[in-house]
Amino acid sequence: PAQAADTTAPRRILILPFATHAKEDISYITRGIVSMLHSRLYLKDRITLVPQKDISPHMKSIARPMDPKAIIDIGRKYQADYVISGVITEFSGAFSIDSKVYLLKDQSFLTFFSQTETIDEVVTQTDIVAAKINKKVFNRTTRSYEKFEKEKKINEEELRRMNPERMMPALPEAEIEKPWWKIW
Repeated sequence: PAQAADTTAPRRILILPFATHAKEDISYITRGIVSMLHSRLYLKDRITLVPQKDISPHMKSIARPMDPKAIIDIGRKYQADYVISGVITEFSGAFSIDSKVYLLKDQSFLTFFSQTETIDEVVTQTDIVAAKINKKVFNRTTRSYEKFEKEKKINEEELRRMNPERMMPALPEAEIEKPWWKIW
């Protein structure tokens, strides 16, 4: 007789080193992001993570940028249920944190991202990305997620209450005297 799948078995996550696209060496940040994701996603008896020391030797044999097939293959090699990959991109001093969570069972992925205006905010935004992953993938609400949602609602409320005249861009004086809609 066939046995039912054990839904209480811990889920296994493999987090790949994040790639970087920046003028300066920010490898210390990418290492920190992987460590943060490890600590934010781990849940005793429910979610385990493949240790970074186990995958580091095998990363050199994989070409960058990694294609989904290579990601799925390495995930299967480590018997992972999920593989997380990502990139940090710098553009004019601002940073973008983009990550994908591959669901190996479905051979699909979800994307998560955040943006910062300075390098100092990367840690905070990584915490938000981890909170979004916890909520969307594992249906787990964290304090960081609750804080993010609360701030999002406050910002939406502020926009709704804002005077509509302040939301419109200011026009130069010359255009105010002769509106675009007047043809005479």
